[in-house]
Amino acid sequence: MRIRELFLALSLMLVSAMAAASGGGGGGGQLDMSGVTSAVDASTIVAAISSIAAIKILPGVARWGYNKVIGWFN
Repeated sequence: MRIRELFLALSLMLVSAMAAASGGGGGGGQLDMSGVTSAVDASTIVAAISSIAAIKILPGVARWGYNKVIGWFN
């Protein structure tokens, strides 16, 4: 259920950002996404991907390190 709620919230934010970028009215103007895309730069994307990788990898590394240290005392 959490993934559905997250997907719904992200979809709603994207639609509202698109409406705000296009002027919000029914004027039929060009869709300008520069306001949305200018807020996200490469360092933000790299930091997000690195943090996700760390969250996925670190439990296994910690378990391996723990077993390695305990093995020294056996």
